Amino acid sequence: MSARQLHDELIIGMHPVLKVRTAFVLPVIPDCAPYAIREGIARRRITTLTGTCPCGAVMDTGDLQAGAITNVNIEHEDNCPAITAKLEKAVRRWMR
Repeated sequence: MSARQLHDELIIGMHPVLKVRTAFVLPVIPDCAPYAIREGIARRRITTLTGTCPCGAVMDTGDLQAGAITNVNIEHEDNCPAITAKLEKAVRRWMR
């Protein structure tokens, strides 16, 4: 079994857009991961908790409802390491 794993944590806080108490399940940034993975996860956490990514992408909250379990898609800038496909590819390579 590989020591290269991702783990989630539960964070309870104020939703940046809905302004209601919210439970967020977010990946922990692994210390031993390559920079691109650490930065991609960090930016996704920042975006989820603040509503805005350092690349300038803004969380689309059109379908969010209080009390609902939601997965939000965010359109990051082309060079952002938080882009889902780019981050998933890097994580798959790292976990081999």
